[in-house]
Amino acid sequence: MEVFPLLLVLSIWWSRTWDSANADSIIHIGAIFDESAKKDDEVFRTAVGDLNQNEEILQTEKITFSVTFVDGNNPLQAVQEACELMNQGILALVSSIGC
Repeated sequence: MEVFPLLLVLSIWWSRTWDSANADSIIHIGAIFDESAKKDDEVFRTAVGDLNQNEEILQTEKITFSVTFVDGNNPLQAVQEACELMNQGILALVSSIGC
């Protein structure tokens, strides 16, 4: 469960080094979880909320997110949802599904 905050911090660091001139920005990330992984969704939302509240990490940025639930036994559905999230312009993707 501790991997979500780490992934979020790494993606934020990457986004800040990638385009540091883009202050006051919104960082949109996507998440794909197994339908049975409601706890992962809860942890993810808590981590994003904590990061948005921590001004030492995010000084002028805010994180928004889109969450999708898929059948964990259907990797094609997970890939399709990942493509859809990418079309929405996500900067990072978090998933509990292994493809």
